[in-house]
Amino acid sequence: MDRKELISKIKKYQPFNEQEEMDKALILNWIETQENAFSRENTVAHMTASAWVVNKERNKVLMVYHNIYNSWSWLGGHADGETDLLAVAVREVKEEAGITNVRPVSDEIFSLESLTVDGQRKRDVMYPAICT
Repeated sequence: MDRKELISKIKKYQPFNEQEEMDKALILNWIETQENAFSRENTVAHMTASAWVVNKERNKVLMVYHNIYNSWSWLGGHADGETDLLAVAVREVKEEAGITNVRPVSDEIFSLESLTVDGQRKRDVMYPAICT
């Protein structure tokens, strides 16, 4: 998916609440105005993608423990120049959990979030995924 397709998909996304509506506008503005929005070289903010990983029955979720933040989290990571954020989410699940057979439950965006991380902004688009 190229940048134009991602922007179209985000514009069609219906936010869950007021905060997500604000995050959607912030993310769209960032992608539309920042040439290197998907690169870690951008020192202000950059895109990441995450996934909720569930088992086939969808009654369990896989979480990872984040040592830096001393908390449990979903899986995900930096886009590193890639604009296909669903592919980024799948890649990160495979890398972080060592799971090879991962397939998305849907190719639709699950949520949009703008998160701060230790003095930098992290942009996060989350997709649902299923492991079989």
